[in-house]
Amino acid sequence: MEKYLVLPVSPSRQPARSSSIGILRQLADGAGVIVWEAKIDGSYLYIGSAAQFGASFGEVPELAISDWLAFVHPDDADRVERSAFQARQERREYQIQYRILCSDGVVRWITEAAAPRFGPDSASDTYVGTCFDISDSHEARARLVRSEMEHRLLTENARDMISHTDANDIYVYVSPSHKDTLGYEAHELLGTRLYDHIHPDDLAPRREQTKRRGLLHIRFRHKNGSWIWLGATTRTLRDPVTNAKLGTVSIARDVTAQIEAKRELERREERFRSLISLSSDWYWETDADLRFTFFSDGIYQKLRVKPEQLLGSNFREHAQDPHAPGLLICLESIRELRSFHDVIFPAASPADPELVRFLRISGEPVFDNGTFRGYRGVSRDVTREVRTSRALERLATRDILTELPNRALLQTTLRRRLDSREAGVSLAVFFIDLDNFKEVNDSFGHAAGDLMLKEIALRLNRCVGSGDTVARLGGDEFVVVAECLNGEVSARRLAEMLTRSLDQPILIKGHEVNASASIGISMYPQDGDTSDSLLQSADTALYRAKAFGGGTYRFFTADMGAASRSRILMQSALRHAVARNELLVYYQPRVHLKSNTITGMEALLRWVHPELGAVSPSDFIPLAEEIGLIDEIGEWVLRRATMQTQQWSRRFGRPLKISVNLSARQIRTSALVNSVTEALHASGLPSSQLELELTESALMEDTDIAAGLLKELKSLGLRLSVDDFGTGYSSLAYLGRFPLDSLKLDRSFLAQAVKDGSWKLAEAVINLAHTLDLSVVAEGVENEEHLAFLRTTACDEIQGTCISEPLAQQDAERLLENAFRQPPRRQEAFARRSSESR
Repeated sequence: MEKYLVLPVSPSRQPARSSSIGILRQLADGAGVIVWEAKIDGSYLYIGSAAQFGASFGEVPELAISDWLAFVHPDDADRVERSAFQARQERREYQIQYRILCSDGVVRWITEAAAPRFGPDSASDTYVGTCFDISDSHEARARLVRSEMEHRLLTENARDMISHTDANDIYVYVSPSHKDTLGYEAHELLGTRLYDHIHPDDLAPRREQTKRRGLLHIRFRHKNGSWIWLGATTRTLRDPVTNAKLGTVSIARDVTAQIEAKRELERREERFRSLISLSSDWYWETDADLRFTFFSDGIYQKLRVKPEQLLGSNFREHAQDPHAPGLLICLESIRELRSFHDVIFPAASPADPELVRFLRISGEPVFDNGTFRGYRGVSRDVTREVRTSRALERLATRDILTELPNRALLQTTLRRRLDSREAGVSLAVFFIDLDNFKEVNDSFGHAAGDLMLKEIALRLNRCVGSGDTVARLGGDEFVVVAECLNGEVSARRLAEMLTRSLDQPILIKGHEVNASASIGISMYPQDGDTSDSLLQSADTALYRAKAFGGGTYRFFTADMGAASRSRILMQSALRHAVARNELLVYYQPRVHLKSNTITGMEALLRWVHPELGAVSPSDFIPLAEEIGLIDEIGEWVLRRATMQTQQWSRRFGRPLKISVNLSARQIRTSALVNSVTEALHASGLPSSQLELELTESALMEDTDIAAGLLKELKSLGLRLSVDDFGTGYSSLAYLGRFPLDSLKLDRSFLAQAVKDGSWKLAEAVINLAHTLDLSVVAEGVENEEHLAFLRTTACDEIQGTCISEPLAQQDAERLLENAFRQPPRRQEAFARRSSESR
């Protein structure tokens, strides 16, 4: 049972009339069903809405039907009032549809129905009524009426012929447009049979095609007796329950002109195909989007490619080289809608992508009433002619073995590059000489040497860009000419790429042969402004590179002669440093920040030469890397440090840790894992007490190689640490990729914090490391201010002059003895003892 909100009318207590009008306003705006009772004179006894059941408006003053009329649409108000009043006067039922204007401007359609209520004496005292919102149904009916009007208007005025036949194919409706096309008035076709007007030859195809949806062509008899070609689309109407045919609806138009044009086109195409089949070329056409729409059969006869394989493609898709000059000329002409003639470019065969054909192509644009429609033209296979011409040119300008440009072509190319150079763009010349080519020839023969030279040529070409030049001057000498947008920075990057590529071994007769090379680099214009001067400067730099042991590169400098002599002296001295016991390992302690106890040492390499004195590690370690000594020296440091640490661990009964630095070059060699394994085995030091430190730049030189190597090292059970964190160019990018255990906070963070008075960056790095489950070692802890800050953080260990300078073996041993043989003290006392021991 539906519940209603009743608004009682109380004669004893009536609020202001504006409040009651507001209640009617609410009903007019939102009520879906309204019920009311009113006296014959039109005053309401109650009025309410089911949607508002439960709301309370309190007692309301007397309301009248005339108040409700205030919300009725002005165009309907008089009709509603007149109809309702007359029905009440006649004491009969009434029903009215009208519109209500809502407060937001929306119009609602209402059906109001009312009937008199008779008392015991059969007298009618009141009327009972309801108001229903019928907006949705009213709108639906209105849309249906509009739709029917629109469809009738379309049908009666369409140029296409629209017809409807019944289940027996008898016309029951014919649009007036039949008069214009077939000459019949509509009534002349009504009642006649559809198939009586269709050409007998088209009856069977028409019935067959009617079973399938789509456009069908038939001939229909004109009123004057001629036959008209119609393109018709039909649809069979069926009973949804029995699927019985109810009739057919058809839409048709006159296509006589199109049919005749198509037949004429077919006749012309037949003549065209006959003509082009006699030619040795093949004909092609494109649309306005330059996609092929036609190829003559000649392309199959010449290239064994079916025309349908190429339809829909364009010139670029078949070009073997998108930068071929002939193709660029062709595409430029097409962009400007110009004709082009006898353009030659290489094309890849769709049947065999590895097979390259050279095509001579000519074409012209096609216009229709000034509108561009595409291109048409002819092509011919000229592969044999092009290859013959190129073979002759290659003999004069190419190295026969590697097919690289020879000296003559290099000179020509370099001069041309210098003449056409862009302002502000540097040019670099790389003179390359293999370090051990003579040994390969002597050991394996000239055939093996030829294989090596071919492989070197391939590697060089893979390193350079498409606009750069790689040439072979003869023997084992190569030259690379490359454009360097960023000057020496770009040249250095390319040199490192060349070095890495050539440093990879080559497999010759089952043996791996080291293919390293020395590279000398000259830059235009500072090192020369002609091809000869640039080559000479690069050759001079090459000798400098070879003087340092090969496997490296050098830039030409004006003072290279004097500097070279000094460097050769240091190189020679460094080669004998290990044998002469000139290299030393110093140790700097690492201290646990909270417990103030020594956890281990960092091994630091020092070189003291009898004539040169103490040589800075920043000078001799890069030299060792360049001349290929870093692996030998690094292995020596690793063995010495692990042995010493194991001796101290046994002596003091504590598992001391030792951290050893690795260079970038060591990371690139596969021998590192063996060196570490052998050092641990020889010393007896547990792998968990060894920590290897790597710099950010070393890790990022080749991340793939570094990641693989670190995983192998990690499998040995040792620890891995990032040294000088924050000074490299990679920063955070690698932390999640490499299996790291520790992060060493670079000394620059603390120094900058003291200078700026802000420790936030250092603290952020420490927190970041712990978030990634990495322990933190602060380097460069030099004073009490550093210590005071680090004690407020979660830093794990510290290292620096505040604890101890790097110490020789005896001093470091004395420091450990003082630290481990006495009770623990506060860090400040330990620092004082460390300073005194020094």
